Amino acid sequence: MEAPALATADVSDLAGGDVAMDGRVRALWRGARVVGPAFTVRTPPGEHPAVKRALEQAAPGDVIVIDGGGFVGRALWGDRMALRAQELGIAGVVIDGAARDVAQVEALAFPLFAITSVPTAPLTELDGELGEAITCGGRRVEQGDLIVGDDDGVVVVPRAAADELLRRIAAGA
Repeated sequence: MEAPALATADVSDLAGGDVAMDGRVRALWRGARVVGPAFTVRTPPGEHPAVKRALEQAAPGDVIVIDGGGFVGRALWGDRMALRAQELGIAGVVIDGAARDVAQVEALAFPLFAITSVPTAPLTELDGELGEAITCGGRRVEQGDLIVGDDDGVVVVPRAAADELLRRIAAGA
């Protein structure tokens, strides 16, 4: 899915409005922007094994979207994961949960969206699922859906509608 520079407000307007994650999922540093297809992860609250697997299995350009159940007691992403993601060409990460190392992630200019940040490390005992339909920020996300994030928040365009929406944007609709 090749995409021109997109703003979440424009995508929301063109998609009919009902595509935004709830406002608690935000850019963790000002100016973070991401566009790409979703690579979905569901993990038990605070657990990290599925997140690590997703990092190694996602394709360059993917946005890793994590259903952490809204749990914010432990971070699911940090600076070492962001650095590895950059090396692998991952476009960004969206978490229905917490992250950490925000200043270091910002210094890397890696797009990171989450509910909040906490310093607490994740757990490593329970695994999760990859590639399944999940819920993130109150919005259903399926593998391959178009994810767009900026300072206004994150939007999800279903894969079936994404190509048409991108054509309309490119045509100046």
